[in-house]
Amino acid sequence: MKFSIIALATLLPATALGAAMPEDAADAAPTYYTGSDISALNIEERDLEKRAVSGYVKTDGLRYRTCPRTTCTAVGQYAKGTKLSLVCYTRSNTTPVNGDKGWAKLTNGYWVAMANAAYIGWSGPLNAC
Repeated sequence: MKFSIIALATLLPATALGAAMPEDAADAAPTYYTGSDISALNIEERDLEKRAVSGYVKTDGLRYRTCPRTTCTAVGQYAKGTKLSLVCYTRSNTTPVNGDKGWAKLTNGYWVAMANAAYIGWSGPLNAC
């Protein structure tokens, strides 16, 4: 008698749940959100922010450019004390500034000259790009 009550108490809720589901719901594939708020670019930008090294501008009017050369378009400039997020640096295929070929890439995709740390300062080691 005890066995039949325990078995009945165990099986009854399971059968009730199965009966309550519509037939097409059991066969439906899971859905995933693919809205416009989530894109590969946003995920990449968030990953860059996590790996970025914090920095700051040490000179007034520091230009940021589309590539690591002075011949590239200067998009704008930063005031002294502006906080930056640096992703990496390069010394290849660049224009030397104050005798330094180093240029730092920002999380926004633009570049600033390092100029032997006369133009920018940073808080930790930077990876090479």
